[in-house]
Amino acid sequence: MKVFQRQRELRTAGGLAVRDITDEVNEAVQESGIVEGIACIYSPHTTCCVRVNEFEAGFIDDFCELLQRLVPRETYYAHDDWDKRTENICPEDMDFGNGHSHCMAMLLGTAGESVPVRDGELCLGTWQRVLFIELDRERDRRWLVQVVGN
Repeated sequence: MKVFQRQRELRTAGGLAVRDITDEVNEAVQESGIVEGIACIYSPHTTCCVRVNEFEAGFIDDFCELLQRLVPRETYYAHDDWDKRTENICPEDMDFGNGHSHCMAMLLGTAGESVPVRDGELCLGTWQRVLFIELDRERDRRWLVQVVGN
């Protein structure tokens, strides 16, 4: 069994920004030399996630609008209440509350996806793409892909 890992860095646009990273993930899979296995794509940030879905403008608009309706920025979040919050404080967070971003991330589930690899390629459906989703403000981010197999 072989294990290959690659890290990529990016600067996000902020807000609800969705970026298609499928081609970069495919490059990592090909670079790994693994023909049969699994690719795990992971975001080590609590207000970002990786998802597999369509990368189609209408869907992205609908998805972002849905998240904003479910978790509006303009409401009270204890996470942003500096009279209550005493843990995990980053000075820049005090200028820009991001309680809504954390709540969105929890609704979206885990921080990554696992995609089977067959014949050295990701086994994605016809319209499926690997998406990196920023739920917070503009930031420097990274994501990892780990390919395991033969």
